[in-house]
Amino acid sequence: MAAQIDLEHLLGTYRPAPQVEAPKRIRNDKCLGFRIRQRRQQLSMSMQQLGAAIGCTYQQVQKYESGKNAIKATLLPTFATALDVPLTWFFEGLEA
Repeated sequence: MAAQIDLEHLLGTYRPAPQVEAPKRIRNDKCLGFRIRQRRQQLSMSMQQLGAAIGCTYQQVQKYESGKNAIKATLLPTFATALDVPLTWFFEGLEA
């Protein structure tokens, strides 16, 4: 089977797509989710246990921890109680 020829490479016109940085909101969601996962693991708490404590499913916890779903501000006090951290803990290390 013959190798496929890429005309853009052959002609020298190929330009790789520019790397686009994720918006700050998405970066913050991922950072917050990572911190929540670390704290949950420190407490030896399962996603199901955390979900039960905050009133959602483990699948939703998984989405929060991965940063796929943003955590509403009204839910932060519930997370703080479940993870035994002060409310300010969520904002440590986030970009302003």
